[in-house]
Parts: sequence; C-alpha cells; structure tokens
Amino acid sequence: MEKNPLASTVVVRRVNVLAFPAPTTGLYLLFIAALLGVGLFVGSWMHNVVLGKEWIQALNNCLALEVDQQRGCTAPTEFRRGLWSFAGAVLVAGLAVAVLYAVPSVIRRRRTLELPMPKHQAVVERFGQLASQASLLRVPRLYIGPARMGDAFSFGRPGSPAVALPPKIVGMLVRPGPADGVVLHEFAHIRHRDVELAWTARSAWYVALLALLFPIVGALWEGPSVLPNYLWRAALLAVVVEIVTAAVLRAREYDADLRATAELPSLEAVRSGLGLLGTGSPLNWLRRLRMRHPTRTERLDVLESPHLATGSSFLQALCAGLLAGVLGPLVVSTATPLLSGTEIVLGGIWTSAAVTGSLLGLTVGLDIWRSQFAYSLAHGTNRPGSQTMCGVFITAAGVSAGLALGQLISLAGIGQDASALLDPMTLIAPIIAGLGTVFICAAFGAVCLPLALLVTRPWHFWLPAVLLNIAIFLVATWIGDSLDLALTSFGWLGASMWIQDGYDEWPGIGLAVLLTVVAFIAALLGPMSRRRGAREWMYFPSHTSGATYSSPALSATGRTLRFPLVLGLAAGLAGSIFLVSQLLLTGPITTTEAAAQANSLWVSTTVVCWVATGAILCLIDPVAGPAKVFIAGPLSLGFCALGVAVFWFASTDSAPINLLWSIWSTAMERGLAVSILIVGLVVPVRYATVAARRRYRRGQP
Repeated sequence: MEKNPLASTVVVRRVNVLAFPAPTTGLYLLFIAALLGVGLFVGSWMHNVVLGKEWIQALNNCLALEVDQQRGCTAPTEFRRGLWSFAGAVLVAGLAVAVLYAVPSVIRRRRTLELPMPKHQAVVERFGQLASQASLLRVPRLYIGPARMGDAFSFGRPGSPAVALPPKIVGMLVRPGPADGVVLHEFAHIRHRDVELAWTARSAWYVALLALLFPIVGALWEGPSVLPNYLWRAALLAVVVEIVTAAVLRAREYDADLRATAELPSLEAVRSGLGLLGTGSPLNWLRRLRMRHPTRTERLDVLESPHLATGSSFLQALCAGLLAGVLGPLVVSTATPLLSGTEIVLGGIWTSAAVTGSLLGLTVGLDIWRSQFAYSLAHGTNRPGSQTMCGVFITAAGVSAGLALGQLISLAGIGQDASALLDPMTLIAPIIAGLGTVFICAAFGAVCLPLALLVTRPWHFWLPAVLLNIAIFLVATWIGDSLDLALTSFGWLGASMWIQDGYDEWPGIGLAVLLTVVAFIAALLGPMSRRRGAREWMYFPSHTSGATYSSPALSATGRTLRFPLVLGLAAGLAGSIFLVSQLLLTGPITTTEAAAQANSLWVSTTVVCWVATGAILCLIDPVAGPAKVFIAGPLSLGFCALGVAVFWFASTDSAPINLLWSIWSTAMERGLAVSILIVGLVVPVRYATVAARRRYRRGQP
C-alpha cells in the first residue's frame, strides 16, 4: 500500500510570543527612569551646594517651635529643596531629548553614510516594496554605508526612521533573496519602536554620565568628603547600564526576527538573511555579557521555537530589581519634601511605589506570564512546567537580590554613615517582599492561564494581566517600603506595630479584594477551557503546507477551588469560635483598655488563620498555592468577622456595620501583606526541598 509522507508528518506549531507585549519595553522605561533619577540626585546635590547653609539654618529655626508647628514651618523650605531635585531630572530629560535629535546627524557624519544615487533606483524600489510588505505607514529613509561597514542598522529621530545598509547588502537587494530578510529585520525594529526606545535610553545615558561628573568636580572645590561613598556607586551604576543595554538589545533582536517572520513569505527570507552572519561566538564570558546581538545559532533556534525567547535570566532579573532599588529612594527623597505641606501620609513612599512598582509589574510580572503562556503551549501542559517554575524561582531570587542591593547603592544614600550601609534591617523587607511578590504574580499566571482559551483576541487576555501585575507590584512595593521604614526606625517592635496598625490605605484594600475576585473567577471559569482548543492567535501562521499541526491546549485541572474552600472554612470556623470564646471571657467592651485588648485579639486571630492557610497551600502546591491563598484567606476572615458580628448582636442587640467594615477592610489589607511575607518565606523553602530531593534521587544508583 502506498503511503503519503505528508499525512504522517506532524509539525509542532510556533508559539506566537508576540501576542504579548515585550517585557523589554518596561525594562527600557525602568532604565530611562533610573537615569532620570541621576538628575534627581544631582538637583538635590546642587541645592545643598548653593543653598545648603540657608536650608540648615531654616530647619534649626523651626526646631525651636512646638512640634505641631514644625511641619508647617519647614514646608516652604522643604518644597524648595524638592523643586531643585525635580528640576535636575527635568534638565536631564531635556538634554536627553536634545541629544536624541542631534545624534542622527552625528551618526551620518561619523559612519560616512550616503543617500542612494540614481544607479540604485532598483534598490530603492525594492526597499519600498519591502516596507509595504512590512506594513510600515511610511518608507524609512535609506542610507548606504562605506565598504568597511559590517552590519545593517536602523536609527533616526522620532517619527523619521532611517536604515543604513552595507554595500554588500545593497548589491543583493536588486532581486529577492537573503538581503530581503536583513531589511525586513530592520523594518521590524522600526515597527516595534526599537529605534525610539534604544536611542532615547542611550541619549539619557550620555546626559546622565555627564551629570555624574558634577559631584566629582564639586568635590575638588569643596573637598573629597562624599567621594568615597559616591565613586563606587557611580561605577557600579555604569556597569549595570552596560549589562542592561546589552541584554535588552539581545532580547529585541529575537522579537525583531519573529516580527519580521509574522507573514509567511518572510520566514525563509529572514532565515536566509541570518545565514549571512558569522557563526562564531565569544568564548570569554565577559565579552558574551556585553554582546549586543545573539549568535546566529541562537537566533535560528528562536525562529524555529519562539518560546525559547521568553523568560529572564538571573542577571536580567537582578538588573531590573537593582534599577528599581536605585530609583526608589531617589523618588522618595524628592517626593517627600514636595508633599511636605500636604496632608498625604507617606506620600514619598506612595510616589516611589507608583513609579517603581508599576515599571516592575510591566517588566517582571509581564515576563513571567508571557513565559508561562509560551512554555505551556509549546509543551502541551495544563500548567507551567517545572522548567518554567525554575525560571520563576531564578527571577524571584534575582529581583529580590537586586532590590536589596539597589537599596544599598542608591545615590540617595550619599552622605549617610558607613554603619548605616551594614544595617541588616535594610535588606530584610526588599528581599522578602521581592520573593513574595514574584511568586504571587507567577501563581496568578498559573491559575489564570486557561482563561486565555476563552478570549478571541490576545489583548483581551494580556491587558488585564498587565494591569493586574502592575497593581500587585505597586501595592507590594508600598508594603515593602513601609515595612522597611518601620524596621529601620524601630526594629522588630516597629514591625509588630506595622502589622497591627499600618493598614488603612484604600489601594491595598482594593488589591486584596481584586485578587480574591480574580482567584475565584479563575477557579470557576478555568474548567470551562477543557472543552476548548487553542486559539489561532496563539500561534504564528503555518509555513509548511500539507502537514498535520500539533496545537496543545491549555486545559485546567478542575481542582483549584475545592481544597482552598474547605481549608478556609475550617480555619474560619476555628478562628470565629476562638474569638467568640475569648470575647465572652473578656466581658463587655466598655473601656479603652478593653477595646485595645479586643482589637489585639482580632488582629492576632485573623493573622494566625491567614498564615496557617497560606503556609499549608504554599507547602502543598508552591506553583498555584500563593494564588489559592486569596480563596482560603478571605473566607477564613469572613467567618471570623461573622463570629464577631454574632457576638455583638447577642450581647448588645445590634451589630455596628461601620465598625465591622473598618475591621474587615483593614484585615484584608493585612492579609495581603501577610500573604506576601508568608509566600516569600515558605515557597523558597519548598523549592529548595524539592530541588534537594531531586538531586538526591539523581545520585541514587
């Protein structure tokens, strides 16, 4: 019997990782914000040089007043100091924009780029056809480089991109061939906004590097008092800039290759264009770290298996956390004096959380969800596999280490005592908060992943995911910073006061409620995806005709809801019984001391219930357990509140709804903070145990 070879061919389809926005866009924005933070520092330093004595004199005069009058007295002086700092960032931004518009002219002169001559008419026409194929609204300007030019590149002012081609590519562009792939790759950079982002970041770095020289010049005038603490910070920041720049450019190369091959005729052209590159790769790890482009083999592997381009390395996560850690204290030191005359409590910390937390959510959170999506589709699993979760652990470790290191090396620490740099309290909050936040984001990605099968367009899934991750990182950053303030100010006593009384902020309450709603929705709707196959937007268009394609589905396990409900119900019943029994023993709450005792009892009981359910769920299921905590925890809290309401109604014939709402809402935010802490402590231990067990089994004969 005759066999049809195509009928037996099964091809695994290429996962469309471009269905999600690129996390490197958020990393670019974080990178640029950190460079603008240099301007915040320089502006504050200039204020101290010019108006330092006047500022100190004004503060000393205000100290002679009553305590309640000191804040209003120092507000104008502090506001002026904040304006100087903010003006430094504005100046850096303005100069960076000027450099951005001036750089293209410099590039044209230094690279000796020339416009096409009449003999290149066929090349220009082919160039325009490829621009139309790449769906560009306008044809970029074409430049031809000298004979010594190696690779093509794109540059230009915002809204006016240009592509420079070496003569060897120009000669091949007359007819379809490998040169088409090179040009389409550059067009993908333009369409992806890589030109604007990359050159904006580079221009900001040029200006920030110049600004970093000002304190050195000033030290020569005033004396080298700040140089020992300043020089190593500035040098380390320069190293981080180089590493981040190289890592982001490498990642954007993968995205440009994939974006150029989104249309079927372009795949072979891009593959052939990569064949024009050299095959070698630097053996020196330092040179490899500074590479702006991946090797040809790596790029070809990503073309065939796009999911390989997802996920962050430890170094990339470390740099993201470090940039956020460096930027955060600078924002706090600027926003606090600017808001000193207002009634906003901890306004500097909230501003810092809004900036750094949002950018981390757009970078780290989105990257985790994107890698889980790609890995699950590529391997046909119903949840992220062990390799992806290992990547989550690496990302969490990198982010937490970067946040802690950023706290130490931030330019905002210039002028502090050297002993303050060694205070371990400075490291506790960012490490635990960083670990817990990343694991919670990954857990919600795991439980929400099947919901992607219920939507018809990719942005219906990734837009809520981005907003959720931004909200998680924003509030978690505020929680970590406020805990850090309590620890560094009052030690463990401050942490105890923080747990008991530090929760009346509506963003935290809103996030706790939102996570509870999302967890229940994912648990209820997830099983519906069993009956659905993968959507077409999840894959790149098929490029092999006549083959049978494997399209793994993201099916749900269907056991997300049952155990957390039972666990939360049991913890809530136990907590409510304990609360009612203790309140009966205490008697009527008629004094301030009795009210404080009852509040302490409520806090300790609800925290124990939440911690117990969270620890159990994370130990049993470290992948999705941190998300299931927001099913069991609020349920246990609800039963505890119900027990208190029953007690009040039985003893006073009324249940004050306003009071119940106030203690329940603050308990929800307290539960969110406790979840971050318990997840940050339990999940790493669970992962370490699993890794040690696997290593032990591998060593068995």
